Amino acid sequence: MESPRKALTNACIRLGLPHVRIHDLRHFFATSCIEAGIDIPTVAKWLGHRDGGALAMKVYGHLRDEHSKEAARKLTF
Repeated sequence: MESPRKALTNACIRLGLPHVRIHDLRHFFATSCIEAGIDIPTVAKWLGHRDGGALAMKVYGHLRDEHSKEAARKLTF
């Protein structure tokens, strides 16, 4: 049986894609969740973090800022 890492490497080769690590997929998942509006503590829990979201906030907190700025642009007074 092929390991997940090897399967991912082989899939990238067959599809002509750049090398993708399993960690890259994890990062993509977390980023997609936060950009979709899922709160960071929930995403952190899904990722298996036990720090209440402190690490995820450190890594992904800038996404919340970008999302907030985009939301603010929608306001008209």
